[in-house]
Amino acid sequence: MLDKKIEQRINIKFLVKLKKTATETVYLLREAYGEDALSKSRVFEWHKRFSEGRENVEDDERSGRPVTMKTDENVERVRTLLRTDRRLGLRKIAEKLHMSKETVRQILTSDLYMQKVCASVTDK
Repeated sequence: MLDKKIEQRINIKFLVKLKKTATETVYLLREAYGEDALSKSRVFEWHKRFSEGRENVEDDERSGRPVTMKTDENVERVRTLLRTDRRLGLRKIAEKLHMSKETVRQILTSDLYMQKVCASVTDK
């Protein structure tokens, strides 16, 4: 199944070929997709791109920092650090490895299958 964004871009491209205006395209997409329709500004942006001759409906490659730091190498770094001291908290791990807390949390839960275990000591 196509991603809804890609599907709508294909439809925008089709409507451009039918010589529909950007405003008509917004109206038709909202009629077809309702709440899931692309925003007016996105429709105008893609309408312009297709009007100028663009054929590809996929996003352009972006330069810069990768979307995530959750790489196999970083998973191994977290695993190694935890082997040295299992009492380290999420914040300390993130500080020591220069990673975001969210990335460390994702690695701990989804890659290392760890969960928070809280042991409380009660005096009787």
